[in-house]
Amino acid sequence: MALKVGVVGTWFARSFIPLFQAHPLVEEVVLAERLPDRLRDTAHEFGITRTFSSLTELCASDVDAIAIYTQRHLHGPHVLEALRAGKHVYCAVPLASSMDDIAAIVREVEERRLIYMTGETSYYYPNTLYCRQRFEQGAFGRFVYGEAAYYHDLSHGFYEAFQRTGGEQWRQVAGVPPMYYPTHSV
Repeated sequence: MALKVGVVGTWFARSFIPLFQAHPLVEEVVLAERLPDRLRDTAHEFGITRTFSSLTELCASDVDAIAIYTQRHLHGPHVLEALRAGKHVYCAVPLASSMDDIAAIVREVEERRLIYMTGETSYYYPNTLYCRQRFEQGAFGRFVYGEAAYYHDLSHGFYEAFQRTGGEQWRQVAGVPPMYYPTHSV
């Protein structure tokens, strides 16, 4: 079964569009972006021929699934719009910014029998892939116990991105309540 995958958002998505294009079960990648210059440039960069200027237009199309790479505070509403249009959804973290949206997403998935996947993007980092491959080859021996710590440093460009994408109220959308996405809320 070949899938048509719609991608909404063109900034962070640039790292993932080639993965969808290379996947043997993906027949076509379609792009949606509200900013005309970004839509044109990204479509040209990746050879995407079918584009839309909104998520709503993308939802009305014949795509099977939608991958959401928009601003974090829009994830909940965008996921809900795609699910209500009958599309399977892959969404970059976080799932949503409110418990109400999270509950609504769970309901929509259960009622419509659709697939939703939270895209923990660090799973696909080259160093993470390398370590998994080495582990599968037995390079680390037998694990008995492990611990990890993680600090998500926001000083390397995230604040500027929040200001650019969040408008005057950027501080209200910059953070996500800690229990919704603990690794980014230390």
